[in-house]
Amino acid sequence: MLSQFDELLYRIEKVAVWVILLGMGLVMFLAVSHRAAGAMSTPHSAPTFLLDFVGEAGWPWLAPVLVAAVLSAVCGAALATRGSKNALVGGIGLGVVLTALGKLFGVVMPNGIVQAQPMALSLLLWLSLLGASLAAHDRRHLSLDIGSKIWPEALRPKVAAVGHFLSAIFCVVLLVLALRSVQDHFHTWNTSEGAAGVISGTAIPKWFASAAIPYGTFALAFRFFLEAWRTWRGELKEDGDDTLRQLGIQTEEGS
Repeated sequence: MLSQFDELLYRIEKVAVWVILLGMGLVMFLAVSHRAAGAMSTPHSAPTFLLDFVGEAGWPWLAPVLVAAVLSAVCGAALATRGSKNALVGGIGLGVVLTALGKLFGVVMPNGIVQAQPMALSLLLWLSLLGASLAAHDRRHLSLDIGSKIWPEALRPKVAAVGHFLSAIFCVVLLVLALRSVQDHFHTWNTSEGAAGVISGTAIPKWFASAAIPYGTFALAFRFFLEAWRTWRGELKEDGDDTLRQLGIQTEEGS
């Protein structure tokens, strides 16, 4: 039952990671595009911004050309690594389209996304804790090694289980502290009707961003407890050098 819950949680976390990565990428792309478009558009207005793309003399036409060239090179290289036969043409096409979209975004939203950086940092906190949880599921986390090499082979699973158990207890302590912090942030935000307890310059509540910490510590504690139990029962093996196994250089069978 617990293993099934672990696998379900793992699948949900993988989807959440993809969504966060896409969200962060989109927000930061729009923010950077706005800065680049601002440099290219000044002092142009919406009706005249297309002149930059049809050969207006001076820097206004050179800036988007350089941006398109860089984006074309990056997109072309990305397509080439995917084995695309039309990497050059596709890269140029994507570079031009992305440059045009960035230019258009700078005209449509002259102030850009002011909240881009704090939004990205909030998502990064969630991404970090979700990544730690995924690493714990795949047993690629840093673990407490209580001198495993000095113990008799028959005792090594028990010692490893104790190490996982202690790691879980440490995560539980962090979970309690994190919950108190989130509770304080939520109380400030709730009692002020959203006027306080938010990330500076945004309407994002601090409790939402900091909620990543109790979630991450809960997931880690759950998986460490589960790993301790399975290791104690002999369902999991702790073969080979731990560091090599974490890096994926050495498998659990010691190969």
